[in-house]
Amino acid sequence: MSVIAAVPDPTAGELEIHRRERSRHVERLRGLVRSTSAARLAAFDLPTGSDTGQLVKLRQCAYASGLDELSPEDLLIVKACMVQQATSRPMVFSHGTADAVWAFPTIGDRSELVEYVMPSGTKGRSPDVRRRRASAAPESVQVGGLLVTPYDRTVVDHARHAPLESAISVCDNALHLGLTTRDALLAEHGKIPKGRRGRRMAELAIHLADGRAESPLESLSRTRMFQTSLPMPDLQARFYDHDELIGRTDFYWPALGLIGECDGMLKYAVPEGDPGQTAVDALLQEKDREQRLRRHAAVDDVVRWGWNDALPPGELHGLLAAHRLRSVLDGGWPVPDGPLPRRAFVS
Repeated sequence: MSVIAAVPDPTAGELEIHRRERSRHVERLRGLVRSTSAARLAAFDLPTGSDTGQLVKLRQCAYASGLDELSPEDLLIVKACMVQQATSRPMVFSHGTADAVWAFPTIGDRSELVEYVMPSGTKGRSPDVRRRRASAAPESVQVGGLLVTPYDRTVVDHARHAPLESAISVCDNALHLGLTTRDALLAEHGKIPKGRRGRRMAELAIHLADGRAESPLESLSRTRMFQTSLPMPDLQARFYDHDELIGRTDFYWPALGLIGECDGMLKYAVPEGDPGQTAVDALLQEKDREQRLRRHAAVDDVVRWGWNDALPPGELHGLLAAHRLRSVLDGGWPVPDGPLPRRAFVS
């Protein structure tokens, strides 16, 4: 009898490192929470209000301090810690709350409601909470003392309910960081019963995901290209002159010799305490890089855009059309079999 050794999952180690990092972050946020009553606060004359360092009431008998500098995602995690402390039974946080715990690079507005999974038939209401009812208890992992849906499940849940650009951004990031694989996401997707809301949306996002994308703006741009039937570009194409690397480009269409570059705000950001020379150097280096690209024999044109060009539906299409890129019947995109969900396309 032969014994086949199990092949180690290369993503497991990276995911565990990520879980530990997020656990430390969640524990730090948990330290901001104070459970007490208004009467006790009054008795000790503790300051409350919105000023820095004061306790802010977020729920009944639940206060927190140091909220002024928190992102919306971190504030949601603080609220989840408060909801957990208010009950003695275990709860599994999911959807938007799990997105925040796992630090997903979502695009668009986040829900301010704390979301967790409850058994079907459970009744009751709470302020600032959305209960997601399920027929069976969901799997969960612990992140900083919070039980949340596992990473792959959270990715698929987000892809089911979010706009396509946000779904692709989250899937791209998961593959780029090596925290999962396309096969693992498709396997998780296969657990969702057919006919459930958003199942086809998640499948489409997983097929379109590409781990070579390096930012949410790149993911958003690629989504807009797909939605307007533009040809699928090459990602992270490398260009050389005199055997020296000029750089990698965000998008490239070889048939037109067209390079597309996303200009995110972080590219030229100035670190705190820097006199500004860092941003100037970055701008000069980028200008030199573009000039070298334009002189390359395989390059005819370079087009740049930012968030304001990619967010409005149709805006990026018009910009690229001005550079001779046209919509086609089959752009070569890796879509799943069967009809595509109408919700994936913006009007």
